[in-house]
Amino acid sequence: MIADRPVDEITSLLKRFGAESLERKRGVSSIDVDPAARALVNDLERYPHAFVLACIADRQTKSDIAWSLPGAIREAAKGFEFDTLLEPPKSEWTSVLASSGHRLATEMERLLPAAIGHIGDRYGGDASRIWANGSSGAAVARRFLAFDGVGPKIANMAVNILIRDFGIHLTRPMPDIAVDTHVLRVFERLGLLGRLDHSQLRSTQGKQQLRLQLRARELNPEWPGELRAGEDGVIHRMPPRATRRCPCARAAGS
Repeated sequence: MIADRPVDEITSLLKRFGAESLERKRGVSSIDVDPAARALVNDLERYPHAFVLACIADRQTKSDIAWSLPGAIREAAKGFEFDTLLEPPKSEWTSVLASSGHRLATEMERLLPAAIGHIGDRYGGDASRIWANGSSGAAVARRFLAFDGVGPKIANMAVNILIRDFGIHLTRPMPDIAVDTHVLRVFERLGLLGRLDHSQLRSTQGKQQLRLQLRARELNPEWPGELRAGEDGVIHRMPPRATRRCPCARAAGS
């Protein structure tokens, strides 16, 4: 059982499954979206801003909704060239988002046009300059954080996807792991992070997220975010309620 293996073996498995994903370099392929919408967000050469908009939209909603939005915007705007997206009136953004099913549709009406404006002002309309050659993973994450509405999770997620799924070469320091409740549960189930039993629930959640980030740095300092790439491959090989029982569990959760 995977959950009963030593910590270094589990870490190696996470890295191995992540490496398999890196070798494919097929772009975003696991999300259930229309093929045309997927092709749009995967076209970093012609439409890098599509990828950026999808990342910003990937909050508190189903991923297929977020990653379908650029395609819906293209249909409404009758194109997806950068200059085209500077022109649509607010009512057009409102119409697209209102019918998208996004839980934060009203907020996205502000954030997505603002992102286009930021790309135009800061990068001359070329979003691929965010991950320009020679950039470090940390620098690219910092640039994503400059977008309104983007926090550490989305910033790190975006950079890890660029590395893992698109084969974008970035230098060290590499991005942190993108922390959310799913990856937190995985690390706890694998025994890589011990649970906290505090009376302050909100404080506990915040501390666990920080502890997870630090734990990933500890386990894989070369690229902490790589561990997120392999989590699905490991968790699918575990029984539904697997827990760690090996003697190293206490040390892993410390």
